[in-house]
Amino acid sequence: MANSRSSGVYKEYATVGTAPSGSDLGYWTNEVCLRDKRNSGVAKDKMYFSIRETDADSSEDVSDTASMTVSLQFKCDGDLGWQAFVPLDGSELAVGNRLIIEDTGAAVRWRAGVKDGDYTSGILTFGFDW
Repeated sequence: MANSRSSGVYKEYATVGTAPSGSDLGYWTNEVCLRDKRNSGVAKDKMYFSIRETDADSSEDVSDTASMTVSLQFKCDGDLGWQAFVPLDGSELAVGNRLIIEDTGAAVRWRAGVKDGDYTSGILTFGFDW
């Protein structure tokens, strides 16, 4: 399956099913700025980030058919590069995570993706909705 993006008024997702490569150093969602979404009237004061199996899992539990690391990153106004998001409790992002992001800072942008070298197998969909 080819990697793809799915954008809409209330969502910004990416699906990764092949090893990413190229000048972007991975395969990423399009950038999202919650403050811009709020100011345009399509979002309130929070958005959600999730990582989901794309293929159905017959056990109805979190599947282990996909093996890759999804990175969540943010960039503040004036930053030269992206910063990795690190949960305050020291945990790692995993399939089945659904987090609330309440960041309406000026010009703070978020993206998620699979970096070059962080894909092994399977298909995952991840990204943002509000």
